[in-house]
Amino acid sequence: MINFLFSSYLKQGLMVVVAGLVLQGCGGERTTPFNPDLSSSSSSAAAVTTQLIRQGTATSMVLDYSDKRLQVMREDDEYYDLTDYYDTSGWPSQNFDNGQVVLIDLGEQDSCKQRLEFSSLRAEDAGTEGVKVVVSYRQIAAVTTGCTSVVTRPYYLYYVQSRDVLIFGETIQ
Repeated sequence: MINFLFSSYLKQGLMVVVAGLVLQGCGGERTTPFNPDLSSSSSSAAAVTTQLIRQGTATSMVLDYSDKRLQVMREDDEYYDLTDYYDTSGWPSQNFDNGQVVLIDLGEQDSCKQRLEFSSLRAEDAGTEGVKVVVSYRQIAAVTTGCTSVVTRPYYLYYVQSRDVLIFGETIQ
């Protein structure tokens, strides 16, 4: 009897039972896997107000990077320091007590090469997690014949009316 209690079969059986209990507590009883994109985009999520501040295709100063970039500005100093790189013609003040600014910089893009084009930005309340911000793009195919290359740097600045943590998601349509 003592040999049976310490046998490897009993140990393996107990491990399976414990693993089953742990998985049951973690949602292992679901018939379909959990997909956070589906659950958070339900129609019951409250939309958070967003407003386009400015968009452009060229910068007024040379930037140290050439790739796509998302950046959040939560204070006046950050906002004015960064936006001067994009346009020095003056920026409207923003209410940083109630919101924050999101920069979507698509990086240097060649008009003849495959690239992403900005489509939309939407924000919705994600409960205690913060605010989910979804940035959507369209994929533009390369042009192989008769194309004259033009390099631009499209950028967009949006005001998001929330001070909660922003959680970003990106989609390609």
